[in-house]
This record gives sequence, C-alpha cells and structure tokens, in this order.
Amino acid sequence: MDNIRVRFAPSPTGKLHIGNARTAMFNYLLAKKFNGKFILRIEDTDFERSTKESEESILKDLKWLGLTWDEGPDVGGEYGPYRQSERFDIYKKYTDKLLNEGKAYKCFCTPEEIEEMRKECIKNGKQPRYNGRCRNLTLEEVEELEKSGKKYSIRFKVNEGINVIVDDMIRGKVEFNSSNIGGDFIIVRSDGVPVYNYIVVIDDYLMKITHVVRGDDHLSNTPKQILVAKALNIPLPKYAHHALILGPDRAKLSKRHGITSVSNYREEGYLPEALFNYLSLLGWSSESGEEILSKEQLIKEIDLSRVGKSAAIFDFKKLRWINSLYIRKLDNETLLNLTKRFIEDSGYNLKNYNKEWLLNFIDLIKGNLEILSDIKMWLPMFFDDTVEYSEECNEIIQNDLPVELINSFKKNVESVDEINNETYVTIMKSVMKETKVKGKKLFMPIRVLVTGKNRGPDLDKTLILLGKEKILKRIENFLSKIDVG
Repeated sequence: MDNIRVRFAPSPTGKLHIGNARTAMFNYLLAKKFNGKFILRIEDTDFERSTKESEESILKDLKWLGLTWDEGPDVGGEYGPYRQSERFDIYKKYTDKLLNEGKAYKCFCTPEEIEEMRKECIKNGKQPRYNGRCRNLTLEEVEELEKSGKKYSIRFKVNEGINVIVDDMIRGKVEFNSSNIGGDFIIVRSDGVPVYNYIVVIDDYLMKITHVVRGDDHLSNTPKQILVAKALNIPLPKYAHHALILGPDRAKLSKRHGITSVSNYREEGYLPEALFNYLSLLGWSSESGEEILSKEQLIKEIDLSRVGKSAAIFDFKKLRWINSLYIRKLDNETLLNLTKRFIEDSGYNLKNYNKEWLLNFIDLIKGNLEILSDIKMWLPMFFDDTVEYSEECNEIIQNDLPVELINSFKKNVESVDEINNETYVTIMKSVMKETKVKGKKLFMPIRVLVTGKNRGPDLDKTLILLGKEKILKRIENFLSKIDVG
C-alpha cells in the first residue's frame, strides 16, 4: 500500500456523528501506518442544509480527537479546492464530455412526471426507476425544449444487463447488475448542482485517492460510481466498506440510544484519547487482544482484513469504563484544569480555594469519575458547608444514627486540633468505646451524617480533606434541624 492517499469527506449539514468520526479514524490510521496522505474534503453541495458553522464544528471535533490532515480546506494542498462548492467549473468539463460522447443526456421530465413513474412502478410491484423518456430525444427536440425555457437535469445513461463488481477489501467481491440500480440516474440537477454519486468519482480521481474507506451504507452507491468512472475512462480506487455502528438493540445508532455527536461527548467530559481508542477498535480487534491502545499502537496494528463484516454494537457503559481508565492516568494538575469548567459552571469560584486543597480533592475523587462531568456530583460533598440528605440517607440516619453517636463523634472531633491520619484513628476508637458501636454500623452513619452520601472515597481521607471546621458545621446544621423538627 505504497503512496496511499485516503480521504474523509463529510457534509457540513450538522454535527460530526461518531459513526462518521470512526470512518475518519480508519482513514487516518491507514494513512499514518503506510506513510501516506490523509485528505479532508468538504462535500457541501447541499446548499439548503450546508452551513459554515457546521463545517467549523466538524473541523473542531476532528482536531479535538487528534486527527490532522495533510490536505484540506484550511491547510490547502496540491489538488484543491477542497470544498465541492468551489469545484463546479471542474465538474462542468466532465459533464460536457459525457454529453458530447452520448454517455449522458438532458432530461426535461418534471418532478410530477417522475413521481408518476415511481407510483406506476410500485403499482406494478417493481423497483422505482426512471423509464428513459428523454433518453432518445433528437437534437432538434432538445433544442426546442431548451428554447421554450423548460428546465432540465442531466442523466447518466445506464446500459442494461451489465454486471458491476465491487472488489471490496473488507467484503470481498460484491456483484450488482446495472438493471437494478434505478435506471438512468441524475448527475446534475435542474438547478445546475451536480450530485454526490457523480462528483465524488471526479474528486477522488483528481485528488489521486488510492483507497476509499467508508461505511457500508455507501456500498449501494458504488456501482453507479464505477459506471461513471468507466464512462470517463478514469481508474478506480480500491474500496473498503466497513459495517456501521448499531445501538444495543441492533437498530441504527440514534439519539434515542444516547449521545451520538462528537461535540456532545466533548461537552459531557469524555477524553479525546478514550473516545479515539474506543471508536477505532469498534468492529475489529487487536492481535494482542488488548482494549486500551494508544494512537501509536492503533496505527501499528490497524488492518482492514481484521475488520468484521457485521455491524459493531456501541456499548456506552464500556466507553465510560475506558474513559475512567484514561482519567486515572492523568496527573492531578491536568485533571483539575480539565474539570475547571464543570466546577465553575456549578457555581464555585476556584479562586476561593487553596490550590493544594484542590489538588488533594482531585486526587481523592479521581477514581470515582467515569467522565469529567461526574465531578459535579462530588462538589457539594466537599465544597459546601452544609449537605442535603436523600431519602435513602435519611433512612440510614433514622435507623442507625442515634443522638448519642452524633454527640460522641462531635465531642471527639472538637477535642483535636486538626483531622489527620493519626487523629482520625483516635476519634473513631473513642467513639467506638463510648457508644459500643463498630463496623458498618459506625462508619456508614457517620459518612452519611458528614457527607450526605452513603458512598464515596475512603472515609478517613474524606474527613481529612473536609477538615475539622467543616465537619463541625455540618453536624451543628444537622442537630439544629432535629431541634427544629
């Protein structure tokens, strides 16, 4: 696979879907493995839906994931422009060539007439297809219709009964018959805008793309693209169609399964390295059997022959688990910086807190974070002077937290200058001796009393981080509510 050139060609009509991001990753990894080129091309001919904002968002998400391209709309390159909307003059030359050689023709059928053809096919139990009404118009008839001002599209002539074989690097040989692809298809719409299945062939040729790696939802488009390439007498790239990502119910992954856009994963607090790792391995496995692989390892091991034909199931829980492993690898300073926006969005001003204390806080709760935004659930426990108790915690308080235990714990906390490893042990031993309560019956009620939660980091480390003053404030607040009640 020397001199490999691959491309990722998104349409800027929305946010970058994780399925499309996975396709971009496959292309990127292959390019890097074989010292090739990774090209970014923007397919923006859907003028009604394409936006500059979407394009900028897609580029931002790709860069966040750690993908860089050798050629593209923002970096230029030898084979630009890299936006299809800027290449119309190029396409026109090829369209004129097809028309002059009789391989394409002008079609004056109205949308209403096309719809009638579709209904007729369905009525007769046939696949909808164009019936070739304008295929054999004479030059005189075409001129007459043009003079009358009637709009026309341009259709590609599809010869019937031709076997079109896609030699796919993942799926093997896939055979189509030209009689079953809908008849003569439009390559330029009546508004003058060329269509995807036509111009993608020209772009891939002129940009010297050697391998087209994309989702298998494009497989049915491929015979049309092959026919166009042959009509233009241009070489074909090698194709590889990977299976799509499905939700846990084996339906096409959608918002009802969970978040599906890369930007949403970034906003939720997933790490780009974790998402890259997980998406890159969806549908194939490393020979080592390992699931946590760096970008460098993925580049080394990527192999299209190991990519399965079956759809990959997106496992949200597994992604969170992988993300948690990447979070634990971060140093505390980095993690604090990454979680800063979630802390401040929750209403806490980090300038009000000692840096050392903040780093200790991060170190303590790091193992409880699956995604960065999880930090929000731990903020009240450590940052607030008082805590709220859930129904479950209230039950523990009512059943396992007598006033004698509270008073004993409060008295022993008051008796020390500060809470540290040594004084924590002293306090708990004294409370056990005075109340005759020990084990879970001691530690769980105190955890709930002080933190408002029945789970969390180790109790000793939690109390040390909270400190004497905050612990006593929370006990006083709790006792005042009992008195009021």
